[in-house]
Amino acid sequence: MLKKLIHTGLNFLFPQRCLGCGKRDEMLCRECLAKIDMPSLSKEGYIYSAADYGDETAKKAIWMLKYRGAKNLAKPLAELLDARCLIKIEIKNTGDWLVVPIPLSKNRLKERGYNQAELIAKHLSLLQRFDLCMDALVKIKDTPAQVSVKNKKERLKNLDGAFAVKNPELVEGKNIILIDDVSTTGSTIKEAKKALKLAGAKKVI
Repeated sequence: MLKKLIHTGLNFLFPQRCLGCGKRDEMLCRECLAKIDMPSLSKEGYIYSAADYGDETAKKAIWMLKYRGAKNLAKPLAELLDARCLIKIEIKNTGDWLVVPIPLSKNRLKERGYNQAELIAKHLSLLQRFDLCMDALVKIKDTPAQVSVKNKKERLKNLDGAFAVKNPELVEGKNIILIDDVSTTGSTIKEAKKALKLAGAKKVI
């Protein structure tokens, strides 16, 4: 109750404004969400992107979600993924699919207090009525942040063996929609996909 009162008071004193146009009472309005640049890079096999990270609104939204606790930005970002990525994927039976967020290491999760990819994944699963699975994929190595590793080969080496599946029965025979907030070289997604496939997942996108 106290947190809600504080939040209401702060919104009254410092009302939210859209990151794109400055409209009051919205962190990211639908008009600005639709204007976010499409990704400039072509799809790499199984990796789909909803936005170009060079787009200032997208970059600011992800930064604020990731580092400033603006958790309410997860919903519009999930809507962007839904509109731009899931439409390209042939899904016949939602029961065969799981939404799985890229996990954080225990230390990083403790430091940040939440996993931004998990927040996006939760909203995406609700939009499409997919099952959300957060009890399978885990990060077992506390690696340096990928943004601090500039070389592509070093990024791959940094994440080698970083992920594992602790409950393989949850993903065996399933198709997986793997969610991360940012992908540059694709190293994180590739390593997580490897772990899921070893655990018996059918398709991982």
